[in-house]
Amino acid sequence: MSGERMMGIVPAGGRGTRLAPYPGPKELFPVGWQPYQINGEVHRRPKVVSQYVLESMAQAGVRHVLMIVGEHKYDLLRYYAGGDRVGLHLSYLYQDEPLGMMHAIDLAYPWTRDARLLFGMPDTITHPPDAFERLLHAHRLHGADLTLGLFETVRPWKFGMVDMDAAGRIVAHVDKPRETALRHMWGMAVWEPSFTELIHEVSARPAEPGRREPVLGDAIDEALARGYHVRGHAFPDGFYVDIGTYDEILEAQAKIAEVLR
Repeated sequence: MSGERMMGIVPAGGRGTRLAPYPGPKELFPVGWQPYQINGEVHRRPKVVSQYVLESMAQAGVRHVLMIVGEHKYDLLRYYAGGDRVGLHLSYLYQDEPLGMMHAIDLAYPWTRDARLLFGMPDTITHPPDAFERLLHAHRLHGADLTLGLFETVRPWKFGMVDMDAAGRIVAHVDKPRETALRHMWGMAVWEPSFTELIHEVSARPAEPGRREPVLGDAIDEALARGYHVRGHAFPDGFYVDIGTYDEILEAQAKIAEVLR
């Protein structure tokens, strides 16, 4: 266990084609509201979706987040700059080819290999707001290599689905199954350098002809096969929603409106 150095990692290199022709990065899509002070008065202003994950990491005690960006994502740098807006120090790493999330995470390896990492997606909202703080507490408490934040879903074909035993250990993982009896997907994570090394190893494997690019679920499967301490922490009263499609945007807006009511 490292316990000495902690960082957040947020891959934002995807193209967001499902929201075309939206003209900006989907990570800056407004969902909900935030208080904003203007000339000494507090006003309500739109809150962009990526702000939720960054604020949750900051609440967990993270001070440095590395955001991986790609082409057409420079507006993220303009919006967040150094991270003062969300109480963080933000650094940016450029992914010159959209080779997927696993590749994006491994690009950061020289800077993250000795750190405990908090991982979240910038086009998603996890609730409660202190989800990362709770997840990190569970991770530390049990001395895990990897701890996954779990949420119930009715769309298992979109996510990595997991099974957990009575002690809280992950015993099975299935990536985006067409049909499954599993109810919990993982949507956020905390892991140790041991899992970062495993990601680095799996990412370096030569691609087989006709095979898809490696995904983070492959590293989870490998961790389970090798007997790593992989745990789950469920949020039965929480929710996880992304904004990948029009219907999901409506869902996110409705859930945030209910929370802010």
